[in-house]
Amino acid sequence: MKVLDFSILDRKYQISCPDNEEEILKACVALVDSRMKTLKSQGKLHSTEKIAIMVALTLAKDFLMVGGANKQDNLEKISEISTKIEKALAPQDDLF
Repeated sequence: MKVLDFSILDRKYQISCPDNEEEILKACVALVDSRMKTLKSQGKLHSTEKIAIMVALTLAKDFLMVGGANKQDNLEKISEISTKIEKALAPQDDLF
């Protein structure tokens, strides 16, 4: 087991990973960091939490689109979750 140091949106993190998964984890970090920076640069979202949630949902959708067992059910679930998250986070918009 290795401890991998990395940063996403200029925040530093550490995570343990098996030796044989280090390269794939680095690729995941690079993908998430890139998507979060892109979304942040668009200026629509300011909260790091909201940016992370939207990126997670987008990545989940991308994943399910290429191989979900029942794509329609998965897309409906993602849509429902996205709506719930937006409603839950909406009160934070007034803070910024």
